[in-house]
Order: sequence, then C-alpha cells, then structure tokens
Amino acid sequence: MITVPAEQFRHRYPIRVRYEHVDRQNVVHNLRYLLYFEEARVEYLRAMGMPIDQESFVSHDKFFVVRNACDYFMPAIFDEELTVLTRISFVKNSSIGFEHWCLKADGTPAAKGEHVFVHVNEKTDQPDRVPEHLRAMILRYEGEAVSFIES
Repeated sequence: MITVPAEQFRHRYPIRVRYEHVDRQNVVHNLRYLLYFEEARVEYLRAMGMPIDQESFVSHDKFFVVRNACDYFMPAIFDEELTVLTRISFVKNSSIGFEHWCLKADGTPAAKGEHVFVHVNEKTDQPDRVPEHLRAMILRYEGEAVSFIES
C-alpha cells in the first residue's frame, strides 16, 4: 500500500481524462502524466502569486528543466476524474524541486512525479541563484513544508 502525504500539499488541480489522453488499451498514456504535472505546476505558480503571462518563463524568472521522473502505480482510464497535488519540496542555490501526486477519485495514486528546475540568467542561460522575491513567494505559500538548502 502506497501512502500519499496529501496533508503536505496545499495545491490541488482537477483533471478529467479525455479521449485523446488514452492509448489503445483505454489507459492514460504514460507521457500524458508529465503534461498533467506541467498543467498543475503552472496553476500552482499562479496560485502562489507568480504573474503568468507570455513572458513568464522567457524573459524573467527563466528556468530550465533538468530532471523529470515519474512512477506509475495504477492506470487511469477515459473520463476518470483525477486530482494532481503539487508542491515545491526544496529550494537550493539555483534549483527548485517540485513534487506531484496524481490521485484517482478514491485517493488511490495513479502516478507520482518529481521534477527539478534550474534558474538561469535570461541573457546567458547559465545557472543563477533563485531570486529572493521567488524565495519569499515560495516561503509565504509553502511555509515550513519547503526545505531551503544552501550550499
């Protein structure tokens, strides 16, 4: 039995499985979970207070994805209602770690995702410290649930 630490997650994002999300076996295609996590992550950032517009991830607060991981537990099927839990679990010097759980309506986990993003300088695309305004925003939203790790 897999235990989901749902109490650690403030953000919940509902998704209904659409026809184009499933494969020939009528289960959500494995790649689709990364797209679910991406949708939930953008809504999480919006809820956290980050301005979301055409320039959000291009010319200010630019991040590169450096790690995507997904564990699959139970298939989801067409028209099923899912909920994606999202949180930032850690902030290091230049990186931020996201954690997601995709849950079925009865709370059974369908998948778990872990993702690491590196903040980069908008002009050089080189790693750069996560700005203080983002650190403060994350702390306000997540409180003590997020680990700030300085190296």
